[in-house]
Amino acid sequence: AIRAIPGVVAAGAATKVPLDGNHSDSVILAEGYVMRPGESLISPLNIKTTPGYFEAMKVAVVKGRAFDAHDQADSQKVVIVDENLARHFWGDHDPIGKRLYQPQDINNLLKTDEHTVWRTVIGVARAARLEDLSEARGAGVYYYPYAQSVERSFTFAIQSAGDTGALTRSVRAEMIRIAPSLALFDVHTMSERSELSLAPRRASMTLALGFGGLALFLVAIGIYGVLAYLVTQREREIGIRTALGCTPGGVIKLVAGEGFNLLGIGLVLGVAGALALRSAGAREIYGVTPFDPLVMSSVVVSLAIVSLVATVLPARRAT
Repeated sequence: AIRAIPGVVAAGAATKVPLDGNHSDSVILAEGYVMRPGESLISPLNIKTTPGYFEAMKVAVVKGRAFDAHDQADSQKVVIVDENLARHFWGDHDPIGKRLYQPQDINNLLKTDEHTVWRTVIGVARAARLEDLSEARGAGVYYYPYAQSVERSFTFAIQSAGDTGALTRSVRAEMIRIAPSLALFDVHTMSERSELSLAPRRASMTLALGFGGLALFLVAIGIYGVLAYLVTQREREIGIRTALGCTPGGVIKLVAGEGFNLLGIGLVLGVAGALALRSAGAREIYGVTPFDPLVMSSVVVSLAIVSLVATVLPARRAT
């Protein structure tokens, strides 16, 4: 019914969609996988999806196929793994056709018997950022067909080419028509979910931005103060230079040169400090690397402009 709504490009359902705050993980093992000494069992995210989910969320299936109408409760048990989980169990080998199982005996997790439920890998999905925009889940993700592992709740994933508000009203109307007792809630676009997921970091980043602005202000005051003091100390020298024929341009060049020497030393120390703190910075930022060329060049240009303004004033005074 949702797919038939005008403007809907693709639609599916899943027990978890990216950045929704839900979390369900469980241990899974590959047939024949030998654990290395000291290795711990991994617990990837476990998501049940209907056909159409990967298309709606634009999660590419890079190998094999996505779920379709043939993956029913009475058909072969299948699973789709993401790139991280495929790499963990099979390295560079093709995982299509390999089998996975969930341990049943808590006392012997590696035990398999006639009651073990085997699931055959039919596809490999692109690693997605499901819990945090900063990185994809390291332990990986595996997907079951919803029809083969039914849950009591799920989320619709809808890709639409039309107005979100109108789509929500249409979906709500279809739900009332089909199942009046069910409630539609927590409706968000992916852009809104992205904003909500970043809210905890936004406060700390705003504070960091405030400190950055304060530091830039102190840079300007510091450079101006030092140069103004130097000009005061060298007034007699500058007067003699002027009397001997030094032009105003020469005086400005003399004073400004000292200011840019300070800037050069500061930038060298600043870049060295950024290098030393790059690992800490990488954990706190999203979408850029610690040495993103645009960010670094913007910082250098901003400091150069501030230093130029802070240098020109004492230089003009010197003339």
